[in-house]
Amino acid sequence: MLLSFRRSIATNVEDFAMVLVRRKKYGINYYQKWFCDRIDPLDVFRFVAYRQVSRKVRSFCFTEEPFYTIIIDLTSDLEKIFEGFTKETQYEIRRAERDGIKVRICNEDGKFVEFFNSFARERNLVQTTRDKIDSLSGNKLITEAQLDEQTLVFHLYICDGKIARLLYSATRIDVVVAKSVVGRANRFLHYEDIKYFKEHGYETYDLGGYAKDTQDLKLQGINTFKESFGGTIVEQYNYYSPLYKLAMKLGKGD
Repeated sequence: MLLSFRRSIATNVEDFAMVLVRRKKYGINYYQKWFCDRIDPLDVFRFVAYRQVSRKVRSFCFTEEPFYTIIIDLTSDLEKIFEGFTKETQYEIRRAERDGIKVRICNEDGKFVEFFNSFARERNLVQTTRDKIDSLSGNKLITEAQLDEQTLVFHLYICDGKIARLLYSATRIDVVVAKSVVGRANRFLHYEDIKYFKEHGYETYDLGGYAKDTQDLKLQGINTFKESFGGTIVEQYNYYSPLYKLAMKLGKGD
């Protein structure tokens, strides 16, 4: 399945966006622009967040916030990418394949939202909504790992044709399936996703953030998991317009 990439065009709000996400809250339109390399000065008067700008840019009164993530270069040979994984991760991927874990592209947004929110409630994470998922439009891809037709893992990516960025990840949390099996399925799904995006001409696989210098043990564990896929830790930047930043402080932005 080849992703359809819809590049935003035409209006002021969209001029510089590689991926434009448009949402509405309390009757107000607000926007997220992903993977841009410059800021539209007119956005200073709008509710706009620029996400994961690859370098510092002129910010026109925007609030700048560093953001760290781990990226994998998909232009490398697949064998070289796999060799960059830790030995444990390589083993878990091979074991998952032997165990019969299957992966697929899932177009069932409702199924994803229900699964993710169940996971989020258990982990005290922010839940998502169908509207948020729908706002990603043609710039998203959902993948799923199953064993015996039971869902073990979901991944959701925001994509621009070159960058595939993990936006949501959720794993099965009940005791019906062993935690070790779910963990293997998660690693296997990452690997199969990497293969898929590479085959479809993507250049960068983004593991969705890295908690640099964190003292939080849970975040350290997540960092270790992501580091097990090799890749490179990079510093990027988020920029928030004054109105967007104010909405965040009031708890009305996301």
